[in-house]
Amino acid sequence: MAQDYYSTLGLPKSASADDIKRAYRRLAHEHHPDKHKGNEQKFKEVSEAYQVLSDPEKRKQYDQFGTTFDQARRGGGGFAGGFDFSDFTRGFGNTGGFEFEDAFDMFSDIFGGSTRTQARRERGVDLEMELNIDFKDAVFGKELEISLDKKDTCLNCKGSGAEPGSKISTCPRCHGQGQIRISRSTIFGQMSQVSACDECEGSGKVPERVCSKCQGQGIMRRTKKLKVKIPAGIDDGQRIRIAGEGEAGYKGSGFGDLYLRIKVKPHPNFVREGDNILSEIPISFYQAALGAIAEIETVDGKVELKIPAGTQSAKIFRLKSKGVPHLRSSGRGDHLVTVRVVTPTKLSKKEKELFKKLAEESGKNVDASNWFW
Repeated sequence: MAQDYYSTLGLPKSASADDIKRAYRRLAHEHHPDKHKGNEQKFKEVSEAYQVLSDPEKRKQYDQFGTTFDQARRGGGGFAGGFDFSDFTRGFGNTGGFEFEDAFDMFSDIFGGSTRTQARRERGVDLEMELNIDFKDAVFGKELEISLDKKDTCLNCKGSGAEPGSKISTCPRCHGQGQIRISRSTIFGQMSQVSACDECEGSGKVPERVCSKCQGQGIMRRTKKLKVKIPAGIDDGQRIRIAGEGEAGYKGSGFGDLYLRIKVKPHPNFVREGDNILSEIPISFYQAALGAIAEIETVDGKVELKIPAGTQSAKIFRLKSKGVPHLRSSGRGDHLVTVRVVTPTKLSKKEKELFKKLAEESGKNVDASNWFW
């Protein structure tokens, strides 16, 4: 009975090309004969199914006729009918056979290394820390000094890993390549695995004597002081990226970055809303009725605000360009002042008489004894 390629990969006939690729890589990894509990027969079946279904033309032939023209010419399908392993190695660029990239990705997973990339040094780790700043420092910006405990370049060997004065030679194991190639036999023939040299750890160089401070690592933990410029207009929760001030990489490889997460301390009188600043001022009944000049506190200092006669409580006045500078453009937000009319709670006898006269002038009855519910 002919092999059902879709069932072999555990897929429906409507499976996409990506579904086929993912199923193949998972099953090939699971059944590879070089692995513990691998199954050579299932691995062959999975490989054959993928060879056919991954090629649009062969898949079309298989869906229509239950086989492919190549299999028909060889006298049947499957390994029993003469499955041709040469399809895996010839004409990678112009056939619908086994994809070169997939093959090497798979063997990288199986053997635990890279078969197509050279050993490379990784950059250092990125760091993130919270930085508390005052409200006005967020508004106008400021240069601050911070202390950071991190892995930094060893001051003794300057990151080389070698004791000062000692020679640094070419690694005798990898001959300066930083990587070694290991070959092993598989059902496809000899396969090569490239991995970082364990002698020089991928650097291609070995010191005559390792650094006594960092034991040859080229990095050591220390506290570093940094001057940080806080940009005007930054807001609570935003981050500042400082390139190259993360942790040092191994033996001279690049530094990571430092990210400062800004925490703005609350202000007793101001609230920020976008690039606007909000505040409130109390005014008396007399000032609201007759008008007045009020002194307003802003981030730029005190300014005078004209309160027109007849101002109602909760009236908002706008002080243009007295808010927060725009972080990524010129100009500033505004300062919005809300007035709160304060009703007097204690009146002298004379004040009460005056208020009654004002009420009578306006035709208002303020005699509480005449009120009833």
